[in-house]
Amino acid sequence: MPRTPVLERTAAAVAGALILLSAACSAGPSAQGDAPAATGAGSAATVVLGVEAVRGLDPAHLFNLTPSGDANRLSAIFGVLFWAETSTGKVNPGLGESLTADNDGTVWTMKLRQGVTFTDGTPLDAEAVKYNYERIADPETKSPLAPLLKDVTFEVTDPRTLVIKLKEANHAFDRVIATNLTHIGSPAAIKKDAAAFAQNPVGAGPFTLKDWVRDDHMTLARNPGYFEQGKPLLDTLTFKVIADPAQRINAVAGGQAQAAVPGSDLSFIARAEGSGLKVTKAPAGGGPMLIFNTAKPPFDDPRARKAVVLALDTKELAQVVDPGSTPPDSLYGASSPFHPGTGVMPAQDVAQAQKLLDELAAAGEPLSFTISMPASGFFRRTSEYLQSRLSTLKNIKVEIEVLDNATLDRKVFTNRDYALSAQIVPVADPEPNLYKLLHSGGQTNYMGYASPAVDAALDKGRGSSDESARREAYAEVEKLVVADLPVLPIRQQVAYTVHRAELGGLTLHGDGSLLYDRLGPAGS
Repeated sequence: MPRTPVLERTAAAVAGALILLSAACSAGPSAQGDAPAATGAGSAATVVLGVEAVRGLDPAHLFNLTPSGDANRLSAIFGVLFWAETSTGKVNPGLGESLTADNDGTVWTMKLRQGVTFTDGTPLDAEAVKYNYERIADPETKSPLAPLLKDVTFEVTDPRTLVIKLKEANHAFDRVIATNLTHIGSPAAIKKDAAAFAQNPVGAGPFTLKDWVRDDHMTLARNPGYFEQGKPLLDTLTFKVIADPAQRINAVAGGQAQAAVPGSDLSFIARAEGSGLKVTKAPAGGGPMLIFNTAKPPFDDPRARKAVVLALDTKELAQVVDPGSTPPDSLYGASSPFHPGTGVMPAQDVAQAQKLLDELAAAGEPLSFTISMPASGFFRRTSEYLQSRLSTLKNIKVEIEVLDNATLDRKVFTNRDYALSAQIVPVADPEPNLYKLLHSGGQTNYMGYASPAVDAALDKGRGSSDESARREAYAEVEKLVVADLPVLPIRQQVAYTVHRAELGGLTLHGDGSLLYDRLGPAGS
């Protein structure tokens, strides 16, 4: 059977649009999408994601909350205590009411909303949040989020108030909560059977799990006890899994789905907009980065890292791998207050790269390594580009292995058994993602990178509430990282979701997932 062209419109598009038209109109505009209407009988939407939840849906055991996978599912089922705007990092209330720091940034007070309950009827109160956080911090849980709560203590002062005490000052700890610790599960359900909870999670979000067929779909039903009256706006939400990003957009164009997260390729934005689909997007700093395993040969030698980086033309790389995209000239986005004003990333210098490769070979250590990449088109093309360009030099051998998500999770992110790989690191604000990436104790420091000077600058940045002091600290971080090259940003980040015009209320948060209590039929 011939493959359906990307974004081809079919008669099915008309039928697909009818799914959302049963809802009545009227409602205020959303922050980033079209104005949603109030819910109506039978209103439903299908959102297409790229990967299955390989570890289940226990928030304590999830570490890579990508929009094309677990982040969207958790947002729908658990809701969010607090959420961070994708472009700016600004923190907003959700199931939580307020989150405030004392003057020195070591004590944070979380206030919860009155009367919020999990879907099993138990309260989402301060004791529930405390239980979830202490469970994450418990070494027996083996949570990848545990480093975020190292040496943190919790005190319930009343049913709605949790006092969080940090060992070191962090004036941006609210961003840590909003991006990584925002999903809270029912303590009763977890205590009853933690393994079962991961497959049948109980949260206080806008939807509850109704049906889950692995590698195909997950159907969610409206939570009638959701804390905010009149929400969610949909009665049924379905997540479909389609590995090919082009086919995800085809599903939206053809009316089989109302929204899709295409993944890493920004080229789909123009293709979607050109065919009449809507795109809700949020530019941010950071983006896809090459990550070098600095804890083992060959990239424990800075000369090897520098040779690879100097051999590359990042402008060409961006255009070849993702046409129309922009290469980064800093760790920070062009509109970020932390951007240095001029480009600081190393310029291509093939002669110097070859000199370093010759030095390594003369020392009996010619550079040879394997690139371990995800199976998505963007990362596959990136690995092929790297192999092609690097192979034009002498004294270097480059191989490629393309890994499915479960294998990548185990090999790269768990066992650190790799030489060069990649991950997407949005940096709307340096906290928390840059700290997690580059600090020697960082949760997503898969490079094994350890620099006392970088640690000190990161600690200084998170320990200050003065913006000029923060800018100075993060300028030092960037200077040191550009010299050491544990990572190399290869494309500026834009989080986005493609959707039909009939779907409104799309608001991106965190790394680019949606707030599902706002999703619904677009207003007239």
